Amino acid sequence: MEDIATRLDLFLRGGAATALVFCALVFLGERRLWPRGLSVPALCLGLGAYLLVSTPNTGLQGSGAEVSLVLFAGAVPVLAVWAAAEIFFDRPVFRPWHGLPAVAIVLGAWVAPLLPFAGLIRGILVVVLYAALLFIALSTATDDLVETRRRFRRSFVALMALTGIGISIVELLKLDANLPSVVYPLHALVFLLLTLLFLSWATQLAPDLWPQRRQHIELPGTQPSAADASVMKRIEAAMSEGVWRQEGLTIGKLATAVNAPEHRVRRAINKGLGYRNFASFINERRIEAARNMLSDPVRADMPVLSIAYDVGFASIGPFNRAFREITGQSPTEFRQSQAEHHARGRW
Repeated sequence: MEDIATRLDLFLRGGAATALVFCALVFLGERRLWPRGLSVPALCLGLGAYLLVSTPNTGLQGSGAEVSLVLFAGAVPVLAVWAAAEIFFDRPVFRPWHGLPAVAIVLGAWVAPLLPFAGLIRGILVVVLYAALLFIALSTATDDLVETRRRFRRSFVALMALTGIGISIVELLKLDANLPSVVYPLHALVFLLLTLLFLSWATQLAPDLWPQRRQHIELPGTQPSAADASVMKRIEAAMSEGVWRQEGLTIGKLATAVNAPEHRVRRAINKGLGYRNFASFINERRIEAARNMLSDPVRADMPVLSIAYDVGFASIGPFNRAFREITGQSPTEFRQSQAEHHARGRW
């Protein structure tokens, strides 16, 4: 029985490794997706290394090759979050402080054999990292207008994060010391299925996976139906009437305002108007109005917070982030530049 489990384990790991290599080549071949597309090959290579060192059946234990592979496999949690952020968010935001837990996780894998306490800290950080990924991916799914990506993130990211959390907890509690031989092929099977699931989805969605230049002109053969065109017109009318000023506006509330099913509203904004994210669709109109107000000399004494409230933001933080993302400046910097422009005009 043990011999059968060993052979099955090696067979499944070989299949998973082959699928990972193929997936890496697919994304490496799409040069137009670089540098974002490089996150997927990096994750594939890290997972390949992890598959080789996470079983005793490869015969690598105690070898120099194992040491090298462990170093690379230790970066898998960081690579997984990087790839997920690049795939499921059109404009992922990476802060300098994000590098601190990333470095700690990678270094923790390297020094854990010498400092067991480092392994404990790393394990806790990995669990927190995967849990944060799960929360962010699911909590932002509502705003995602790319329907195939929105559905897939709910299943795949949840499955990937839960798998990572489960494996991390097992390693953290050292429950992997003497596992039954049957566990290893099951472990390999999970990774094979995850890889094939992702590969089948990503290759179908590849042309739309990452945002290109938005086009409002429909391509031949993709003209909206009469029903979708009607919904699109009602959305544009509602936007002209200022529905975007509503604080806490969601796609569900917009669907109610235009008397249309939510899925039709999503499709109209995505396919008809060319937006991939609901927040971007709303914030573009809000920031345009805010820019006009900040440029108005008559409103020069109007607090930035009041302007944020007036255009539909509930607080100053999201307003500042959205404003900088669209204009490249903070609201205060933009107002100052406009004031200087008006001053030069008077002279």
